[in-house]
Amino acid sequence: MKYSARKKEVVAKPDHIAVIWQRFLPYHHARIRRLSESLTQQGIRLTAIEVASRDASYGFISSSSADSTNSFCCFPDRTYHELTAREINTRVYAILMSLAPDVVFAPATPFPEGMAAVRYRLASGARVVIMDDAWEWTDQRGRLTEIVKKTIHKNVDAAFVPAPSHFPYYRKLGFSDERVFFGVDAVDNEYFSQRADSARGRETRLRQALRLPNNYFLFVGRFLPRKGIDTLLTAYDQYRKQVSGNPWDLVLVGDKAGPGCGIAYSDQQAGVRFAGPLIGDELCQFYGLASAMIVPGLRDQWGLVVNEAMASGLPVIVSRGVGAAQTLVREGENGWTFAPGDSEELADLMRRMTRLSAKQKEAMGRQSEKIISEWSLDRFVDGANKALFVERREYAGLLSNIMTRLWKGWVRVN
Repeated sequence: MKYSARKKEVVAKPDHIAVIWQRFLPYHHARIRRLSESLTQQGIRLTAIEVASRDASYGFISSSSADSTNSFCCFPDRTYHELTAREINTRVYAILMSLAPDVVFAPATPFPEGMAAVRYRLASGARVVIMDDAWEWTDQRGRLTEIVKKTIHKNVDAAFVPAPSHFPYYRKLGFSDERVFFGVDAVDNEYFSQRADSARGRETRLRQALRLPNNYFLFVGRFLPRKGIDTLLTAYDQYRKQVSGNPWDLVLVGDKAGPGCGIAYSDQQAGVRFAGPLIGDELCQFYGLASAMIVPGLRDQWGLVVNEAMASGLPVIVSRGVGAAQTLVREGENGWTFAPGDSEELADLMRRMTRLSAKQKEAMGRQSEKIISEWSLDRFVDGANKALFVERREYAGLLSNIMTRLWKGWVRVN
């Protein structure tokens, strides 16, 4: 038996927990593995539930089993965004009722799998922790939406979010201090650090094989308008016109043909190279040989590429529209931030980065590694373990119960 955060009631150790994600991407696998190791030591069983094995947003990434962890895919060989909200909600709810976990970690309530978990809580008496990284800047849908979410969240026991920077948003949605836990957005820092170092150890051969310049800014992400690609390309054009000496190149990693792309990308823009979609060791080579990372998102809930770049030892330039900027970027120490959509400010920071000496860039990179070490998989496991023992909320009220049963969530490109 263990005590909850408030220590008012004794909360029994759960026997079985379930973790749900839309699709198991590499960083999900890493979190599941580390969490499973911790729970096994405590005698707690973990079931990992994947909604669909394909996702239109990440079409180039193939899903795989969650290693030795007990895992289940609701819609094998189906694409998440081709399913209806009702299909997802119904299937996930049925699986949860069959598995009967004591605690469920699930995506936020706008998603059908998240609402299925909350509906399961209502029917079973289990507890639910939503894993979310929204904040004020990314959720501006008005007062009515806020009221609806706050009402439904009366049936949610806790929120597992990235960092304290996101807490004010969840306080507004009705979560008290003892019901919010941190560390949900973590990557395997050791993996990225080791692979980046390995790439640097083979630098000459790799640069020739990959046709990479000696210095380049790196962008990694989907080519969605909200990711700020237009801002980046405009800023880079300004940078090349204004910088003295040899300008750095710009390497773009991602799928420019993905759904909702909407980016007028030109293969002819001077200094810009499109590398295509990359994952795993191939991606780490580009991190390892880059000079700096740029994350120009207009509205981004967190931005895991910031974690990856910092774990790879890179200085970073990050838009303040990216949630990670508040926590992970320390001005002038490991990089800089800029106003979302401001290409002139970004171009100025690119020039400033170019003017740094090799020693200064290395120092910034080391500082990135030091900062991100505080936001590792261990932080994810620590936050999840704390959330396991949160007290179940009292009766949410008739209106919240009705909304929980009726709202099925909606499918979207996340």
